[in-house]
Amino acid sequence: MATLALREIEGRSRGYWLLFIALAVLVAMGLGAAYHMETEGHIVTGMDNQTVWGLPHVFAVFLIVAASGALNVASIASVFDQRYYKPLAPLSGWLA
Repeated sequence: MATLALREIEGRSRGYWLLFIALAVLVAMGLGAAYHMETEGHIVTGMDNQTVWGLPHVFAVFLIVAASGALNVASIASVFDQRYYKPLAPLSGWLA
């Protein structure tokens, strides 16, 4: 079985800065979408007086389910004593 090692990412490479810029653009798009919903109202997400389930509710349910799935990796490492998953446990807890 291969060993898993966590290491720091050097902040000087070209790939690092490309990833940083891509994530910054993604954050800016998210902030723009939040501003649009704040100014136009929840109607832009598909909600009105008749429809109470819009996009924010669907995303909330998805994130709850995804977080519980991410924590399964940490529980496999500790409950079942699977050494292969132990290095991934802190990351799965952080992602959840």
